[in-house]
Amino acid sequence: MKTVGQIIRAGRQKRNLSVEQLSHLTKIDSKYITALESDQYTSLPSETFTKGFIRNLSQRLSLDADELVAIFRRDFRQPDRTHTVKFHRRSYLPKVSSQLLPFIIGGLVFVVYLIFQFRVILTPPKLEIYRPFSAAVLVSPVEIEGDTAIDASVIVNEDTQVKPDASGHFVTKINLPVGEVVLEIKSVNRFGRTTFKKLPVTIISK
Repeated sequence: MKTVGQIIRAGRQKRNLSVEQLSHLTKIDSKYITALESDQYTSLPSETFTKGFIRNLSQRLSLDADELVAIFRRDFRQPDRTHTVKFHRRSYLPKVSSQLLPFIIGGLVFVVYLIFQFRVILTPPKLEIYRPFSAAVLVSPVEIEGDTAIDASVIVNEDTQVKPDASGHFVTKINLPVGEVVLEIKSVNRFGRTTFKKLPVTIISK
């Protein structure tokens, strides 16, 4: 079966018209007429415009416009199988063997553990003092209570050391002289990281 281009070319040649003459008569750019006659649909504008070109040319060349449009629809929408190139999607992700998966997961867990330990080493221990309050007026001996890290030691005024219980809670008593005193409390963990607090208090009697 002939194509649209072959039929239009034959009709033009039958009337002894050049492409330029037919372009002048139809007001269609000669490059589009040449593309149509060569069945080069990729060089043409949209499908709607191309159908308009075909009807215009058919009228000038006394051809059956409906038949040519039908042939155009068939050829335009049917891919040229001789020029079809199949592209296979290639995966660039490495394939992981099921035997290696446990080692990979174990390695990730180990890395997370190292990061956690490194953070523990760099982070100073927490230190919260519940008693006494800052600027409190007290009677000696003074009870000191608070929370810290479970692996830390609490030192009060550089001479009293307290070991917290399994939850990090600690309580101790210390004798202080009468007058205004500054309690110096620090918590030192096993990596030597220190948290330090000062509490001014007033001792009125022993």
